Amino acid sequence: MSTRSTTHFIAGEYEAAIVYRHADGYPEGHGKDLQEFFEAVEADTKDTRFGDPSYLASKLVVWLARKFAVTYDAENGYEPVSHANERPLDFISVGVCLQDPTDIEFLYEVDCSQADEKGRPLVRCYEVAYQGPSTVAKGPEVDIPA
Repeated sequence: MSTRSTTHFIAGEYEAAIVYRHADGYPEGHGKDLQEFFEAVEADTKDTRFGDPSYLASKLVVWLARKFAVTYDAENGYEPVSHANERPLDFISVGVCLQDPTDIEFLYEVDCSQADEKGRPLVRCYEVAYQGPSTVAKGPEVDIPA
């Protein structure tokens, strides 16, 4: 079973984008991946756009797409082999959505109007609370492992 999540890119009250992740959405997975993503943005760009939620969300989609552009086959013992350079559009497990799907377990907020101690956007993680058959809401906040 996959642990699905969404990441809301916000600046204060303004929400710019929602990125969906199909698997490993729990804090030890996606929460840690967000920190790796911020490190990659700092290493790969001169302009991080940490203050711009729409640009940063776009960068996360590209970063996750490269992460998920893999093949599993018997020849390599079913270890993932990246094909991101040869076939960068051949990925699944990440998307952009207008609202939270009702099967997510965690909801992340990347607040680009606030910075953590490293100068990166402030990230919060919440368990999802369901409010009816087609509505999800933030439940209790969850710590993200360092």
